Amino acid sequence: MNRARTLAHSDPAASAETPAQLSEAELRRVAQFIGEHVGIQLPAAKRPLVSGRLRKRMQALGIDRFSDYLDFALDPDQGNAERIELIDALTTNKTNFFREPAHFDYLVNTALPAILAGRAPGAAFSVWSAGCSSGEEAYSLAMVLAEAEVARRDFRFHILATDISPS
Repeated sequence: MNRARTLAHSDPAASAETPAQLSEAELRRVAQFIGEHVGIQLPAAKRPLVSGRLRKRMQALGIDRFSDYLDFALDPDQGNAERIELIDALTTNKTNFFREPAHFDYLVNTALPAILAGRAPGAAFSVWSAGCSSGEEAYSLAMVLAEAEVARRDFRFHILATDISPS
């Protein structure tokens, strides 16, 4: 029997009662892990969100209590698989072209003109598009920067697009 199933059946009365609630101590434990490993901050106000997302993982594994789930997921001897699932559960997997339009307006109207004015001719401009899921944000950046390239032929750019979520 795998450890997750063993933990799920360790307290038969737990599933008969109301669902377990994520305690402040458990939230701090999750927040510390997420903060250290991926740099995402989870303040106390995020407790309902964290609780709901972790509960889905717990249900998938047949675990009834948050403390049991965290013991399982954060155990370094269990390997990386569930920690990756935990991180994936707590990240927002949203992507679309020109997501956060105000950011692109700022880039086009304020940041890019200042950057272009201060760059040496031919100097490459590098952009990191972090948290870009399936890439629409990076493609949006490429469209904006390609327009700048047309306006200024000596402008070159590179985009690095990454995301921590395996999904």
